[in-house]
Amino acid sequence: MRVSQNTFLILLAALALSWSTACGSASTRSDDMSQATESGGTSNVNAIAEFEKAVEVWEAGGEGRNAEVKDLLEKALKEDRRFGKAWFNLGVILEMEGDLEAAREAYEKAAEFAPKLGEAYVNIGMLEMERGERDEAWDYFQRAIEVQPYNPAAHNNIAVMLREREEYAEAVNHARRSLAGDSQNTRAYGNLARIYFDRGNHQVARLVMFNAIQIDENDPDLYNILGHIELVRNDVTSAIAYFQKTLEVDPEHVPAKMNLGAIILNVRDYERAIELFESVLALEPENKEAIIAIGVARRGLGDLEGARQAYERVLELEPENALVQFNLGVLEHEHLAQNAQLGGDVEAPDPDDMVGQMDWTIGNLENAISHYEKSLEHYNNFLHYEGGEYVEERDDVSKRIEQVQQIIDMTREQIPMLVEQRDMIAAELAQAEAAAAAEAAASEEQAQDAPPAEEGQGEESAPVEESP
Repeated sequence: MRVSQNTFLILLAALALSWSTACGSASTRSDDMSQATESGGTSNVNAIAEFEKAVEVWEAGGEGRNAEVKDLLEKALKEDRRFGKAWFNLGVILEMEGDLEAAREAYEKAAEFAPKLGEAYVNIGMLEMERGERDEAWDYFQRAIEVQPYNPAAHNNIAVMLREREEYAEAVNHARRSLAGDSQNTRAYGNLARIYFDRGNHQVARLVMFNAIQIDENDPDLYNILGHIELVRNDVTSAIAYFQKTLEVDPEHVPAKMNLGAIILNVRDYERAIELFESVLALEPENKEAIIAIGVARRGLGDLEGARQAYERVLELEPENALVQFNLGVLEHEHLAQNAQLGGDVEAPDPDDMVGQMDWTIGNLENAISHYEKSLEHYNNFLHYEGGEYVEERDDVSKRIEQVQQIIDMTREQIPMLVEQRDMIAAELAQAEAAAAAEAAASEEQAQDAPPAEEGQGEESAPVEESP
């Protein structure tokens, strides 16, 4: 079973609010006479005033006061509709609220009115990533560094994409440019570490992460990355310590919970693993990897029905999930089929009922074949759905399919022989019963034909003792 341990970094959006404005003359003219700048600021006093109120509200209440912040930003835009940073931050608020279409429109307005505001292109690029449009995202990130040569988020996202393409040298260059734009950007440090990690330079990756922790010892992601590095270095004890440190800093850090759960699952501490993965579902109820891991743990505990329910829950969320198809195949192949073959599905008959025992054995084999056939269906679904993502598992599944088919063929060859044996036993038993019945009938007939005995004939008298 493969439990994903999450990537070190996600592609980074410039999702932090960008509040600075270009303040200038005390003009009070509104949007028909805009004082907006190409970098996103404005010199419109009224617009700046509303914007600064939005800053104060945000800093005081954060996301809990999104509605107020949005209202103030809209007021700022009424004062100067070309106010790029107001459009950008309105887009951020809308994205936080889940209105991605409106957020994109706001980012596009920001890019239109403030063509040198690189963050607008970065966030549009991130929305393209969410849609799976990676080429379009790449173009937007490139556009961001054209207008802002050292935009940290754009360079870091480009570095991530280059790392995925295994273009490591260029990826390192962009990660370093991201740090040149923001030397305190621990996300960029993490990405740089991942690049070195993928190249096999694990010690260098560790050093990069230690430097990042010096910058921000309260960034939980940094400890999570170190945990990954230690795992590859086969220092499981240190890996566990770093994942636990991650959870000390952020008790709701899902990747660390998943990583720690994967280690615990691998050492077969199934009950504790279930507790961790359940805690993930309390935060992310539709986390498919956590649900699959719970299914694997329940299978390890022998709770096969609980495992099946977990896997089917994933299929409700994603019918073509390759990983759950693999695990359903394993459940049918290695557990349910073998249980059926050993008689786990049907109660055994009286041991003295030889024909019943044979029928029971044949029925068990037929039930086992049914489970094996289901495992083939799931294994083939895995190969159809996985899309080249699981290379090692693909080879394993191909071998499993060959093995299961051989078992089915051998079992099918056994059944006719068992049926023949059963029929022979049944015939022998029937003959024996018929012979016994005939003998009993003959004995009864002979008894009826025999003459009645005379009174006293054939009786023995009791011995009489003589008196002394």
